[in-house]
Amino acid sequence: MSLMHEQYVQLYKAVGIPFAEVRRLLTERSVPALDAPRRVGVTWLNEGDTHVDLDVAGVHLVKEVCFRVADYVPVPGALPMGRIHLSWEPLDHEDIYPVVTADLEIEPIDERRTMVSLLASYKPPLGRIGAVVDRVAMHRIAESALRRFFEGLIVELRMNSRATPA
Repeated sequence: MSLMHEQYVQLYKAVGIPFAEVRRLLTERSVPALDAPRRVGVTWLNEGDTHVDLDVAGVHLVKEVCFRVADYVPVPGALPMGRIHLSWEPLDHEDIYPVVTADLEIEPIDERRTMVSLLASYKPPLGRIGAVVDRVAMHRIAESALRRFFEGLIVELRMNSRATPA
């Protein structure tokens, strides 16, 4: 059996918030999207549970997961940059559901704007069958769930920022 290749989802957004303010929000965990447990998916803003909840082509999928959020860490380099490691791990049937890991990164664009990036990856489970399912549907499902999470995070950064919009 051949080794399964890791799949990637990359999302980027420039926000009109200074880097120091975004760093403060992430360091102080002032962004509810990073509070665990969390619901990720169509109704990801609901609190108090640990489910991935998706509607795909009329089929409702729900899966219990453990959402983990590491502490903010500065990334060494010429420019200021920071990273938070995230993961969504299935609570059961790990053999048929992928573990999704991601890095949420921030870096300044200029004195008023920050680039926020989500770089996620997972390995499709179930060998060749999983690779086919991933190509047909699962990659789109994973990308859709991560996109909703990321867009909600951006909204929360803007809502919780003390910076005045330009």
